[in-house]
Amino acid sequence: MLDIKHTETERNGLFEAWIEGTQVGEMTYQRPMPEQMIIDHTRVFDGFEGRGIARQIVLAAVDFARIHSRKIVPVCSYARARLTRTDDYKDVLA
Repeated sequence: MLDIKHTETERNGLFEAWIEGTQVGEMTYQRPMPEQMIIDHTRVFDGFEGRGIARQIVLAAVDFARIHSRKIVPVCSYARARLTRTDDYKDVLA
């Protein structure tokens, strides 16, 4: 089962994906303003590709943004493709 952990400082944040004690992916973001998240990097580690891990990390960030009234700027190519593909995430896009 995938476990996603989130840490945040005043200026940046990190979502980590874990399976049974092994980190399998991560997504980083910057916070130039308190209400904004600039997703700059999404990565799934070697050997764990193709399992939907990156999608789950990005969707965890979307859930977090919605709960905390944040807007996302997806600079990372994966996050940008995932979040702009449909209208489902328009409410969180800056």
